[in-house]
Amino acid sequence: KKGDKEYSEVKFETYYDEVLFKGKSAKELDVSKFEDPALFTSANFGTGKKYTFKKDFKPSKVLFEKKEVGKPNNAKYLDVVVFVGSDSKKVVRLDYFYTGDSRLKETYFELKDDKWVQMSQADANKALTAMDSAWPSDYKPVVDKFSPLAVFASVLIVFSSVLYFL
Repeated sequence: KKGDKEYSEVKFETYYDEVLFKGKSAKELDVSKFEDPALFTSANFGTGKKYTFKKDFKPSKVLFEKKEVGKPNNAKYLDVVVFVGSDSKKVVRLDYFYTGDSRLKETYFELKDDKWVQMSQADANKALTAMDSAWPSDYKPVVDKFSPLAVFASVLIVFSSVLYFL
């Protein structure tokens, strides 16, 4: 805020570091510890469970038993969720800000041939619908876009920053 009626733009990257994860250290997140209540909150997800990272630190890299999930290059992780089906199948969702093109992204990963590989949205929907029939089979992430979401996020960030500094 510059004055009573003037505001300055805040980049999402700055908001991420100075508001969302202010004062929190960066370290690797091992999502194989999804049952640890110090790291994750759990909720029922159909016949399985959904574990959401508590954000007590800034994830610099996401691993599952020392196997990398996604690529940390240019990624600032906003949310990490592990879905576990009744058959023990696991799907990891990463929500992150990609600094390469300044977009918010939502991606899903599964373990195949001893590696975590990115799933197509159709495959992720199929796997998640098998765990919880309430999951829409035609779900599309709303964050991997530019225009309206970027504008909305920018307005929200500026508004949040204004409230934060008042």
